[in-house]
Amino acid sequence: MIEEIKLSSFVTFLIFSGMFLGGSSIQVMSLLLKRNSLYLQIFCGGLLVGLFAFELLPDVYRDFQMIGIFTGISIGIFIMFMMEIFLHRNTFQTKHTDTIFLLLVALLIHSIPTGISFGMSLQPGQMMNYGLLIAFFLHNVPEGMVIMASMPLIKKKNKWFVTFCFILSIVIGLNIFMGLNMRVDSIKWSTIMMGMTIGTIGYVTFYELLWKKSKYLPKAKVAFFVILGIVGIHFFLRILPAHQ
Repeated sequence: MIEEIKLSSFVTFLIFSGMFLGGSSIQVMSLLLKRNSLYLQIFCGGLLVGLFAFELLPDVYRDFQMIGIFTGISIGIFIMFMMEIFLHRNTFQTKHTDTIFLLLVALLIHSIPTGISFGMSLQPGQMMNYGLLIAFFLHNVPEGMVIMASMPLIKKKNKWFVTFCFILSIVIGLNIFMGLNMRVDSIKWSTIMMGMTIGTIGYVTFYELLWKKSKYLPKAKVAFFVILGIVGIHFFLRILPAHQ
């Protein structure tokens, strides 16, 4: 039990560090686009589209049944729809905060199958797979970029960013700990959760980031930043040890 806690804590630190690195890179990029912060969000939308195209969808077609995936997608979209209604009815919500809160919910749902599966892959007593740990660290860099890019107009955004990354890191660490102690893998459970991941992140990507943010922007520039994000994540994923 102590070893599992230590390992989960260490990976939690790696996750937070990866997200922080991604957020810091967006801060640097924002210096070049001071008056065009929406394009950073469009770029990060492209990153998420790339994750769909090069990672999530290939895994789905290879490992899961479509009926379970579509069920999970429906549940995920319903959750996002209800969350948006809830946010619009609360006074703390503004036109700049809905995307980041919906993104947080989507990433929290995404962390469940990701964290548990990763925990199950770290078998206690086996030699540490440092390549897998590096891949998991780097995999959270784009998530940190998306989180930071989604809150450019929020007051005290650095504080919010650190808070959100801390929450996500802790939740993923808890899911990893669960995975380290699970002995049975339910394919039905994994299928539903993967579908919910696609539904929630897809909602944020295509509706909140790409559709809402690009309605009043030149479509040629929008297409350029989306393609730039897709190409960027393609080459980024190629350097991950797990994708070699």
